[in-house]
Amino acid sequence: MPLLHVPTIYVLLLAVMVLLGALTLFAWLQNRAVRALAWWGGAVLVMAAALGLLCLRGVIPDVCSLDLAYAVLFTACALMLEGARCFEGRRTSPLLLLAGAAMWIVTCQIPAMYESATARLIIVSVAMGSYSLGCAYVLWTGRAEPLLSRWPLIVLTALGGGLFLVRIPLHVAHPLAAVPVTRFEALQSFWFAIVSTFTVLFFIAINYLFLALTKERSELAHKRASMTDALTGLANRRAFLEFGERRLKAPANGTIAFLLFDLDLFKSINDTHGHAMGDRVLRVFAQTLSANLPRGGVAGRLGGEEFAAIVSGPDRQAAIAVAERVRESFAAIARVVDGVVIAATVSVGLAHADSAPGGIEALCERADKALYTAKSLGRNRVESAVEELVPLVPDAPADRPIPSAAHARAATKRAAA
Repeated sequence: MPLLHVPTIYVLLLAVMVLLGALTLFAWLQNRAVRALAWWGGAVLVMAAALGLLCLRGVIPDVCSLDLAYAVLFTACALMLEGARCFEGRRTSPLLLLAGAAMWIVTCQIPAMYESATARLIIVSVAMGSYSLGCAYVLWTGRAEPLLSRWPLIVLTALGGGLFLVRIPLHVAHPLAAVPVTRFEALQSFWFAIVSTFTVLFFIAINYLFLALTKERSELAHKRASMTDALTGLANRRAFLEFGERRLKAPANGTIAFLLFDLDLFKSINDTHGHAMGDRVLRVFAQTLSANLPRGGVAGRLGGEEFAAIVSGPDRQAAIAVAERVRESFAAIARVVDGVVIAATVSVGLAHADSAPGGIEALCERADKALYTAKSLGRNRVESAVEELVPLVPDAPADRPIPSAAHARAATKRAAA
């Protein structure tokens, strides 16, 4: 007596697939921005319809249970592949959607192919295996995105595709059933029971993993948004300082340079040209900063017109060179913005250390003092923390002595008064 009743398993499989497809479409209705869910849910429902037609073999005409059933089945597989492609940001391909069904319809017009069960099995196995392996490949191409559910989904779709292809030589060498599947003996076959049970578990697993995959991406997007400055695309203050704190706890990587930037007279840009132009200048500076940082450097916006960068490993002179490169590049690029003469500049404060006893906030404070000195000495310049480096001041005429930082602060206060 068989352990598994295959007709019951087929009914269960159809019920499970309809439920999975409906739930996936419901998930899409809750978040219509994730169009891949619509493709995937539609694919599962269409595949349930195809399996329903296949199960009626011998009850309805062959043109429905065979010709139409496999055309619908191949369309469902194509929809699933398009769902994976949509998830990875690829455009819809009408050729991929129609190729499998068109191939089957053409095959049905060839009597020798249509009447051979082995030939039909080979065609079906090649098509199903190719679609499943195609899903695995498309998902694998997006492996750079850190989504944990991606890997078991790749393994399962690749395994499913491989089993369909392995089925070809196995069936040719050892046919599993020489009788039509509508015969009682075939439906009670141990092999049909195993295949049916595997199919139920397979579809439950891949559908769950695909839903988990879209959920992970949504959570990752929210996390990135919470750590990113919306205007410039750089790390926001929290994300930048967290990175700096982790960097200070990794002394094996050598020294770090903390660069603090403040756009000069930024309020006057907003007052003269409007806040839209001010935002444009901020974006220009963010792009300039990112483009001029060495590999491994991280930039962030601390707030308003204040930016910062951390560069790992340079000596003091190399760190100063980085700051000067950013300052000079921005002065050149921001002289004219969108056809308007802006002549924006930036002042830079720099702190360089192997470690900071007070953490990243203490290092930021030292850089801020250096930045204050740069502002006091005329702006558009780079200054280093006085306890580490001699302030970087351009050559001055002999009859014009360089003011000290204390004198500069006093002059600034008098000017403000």
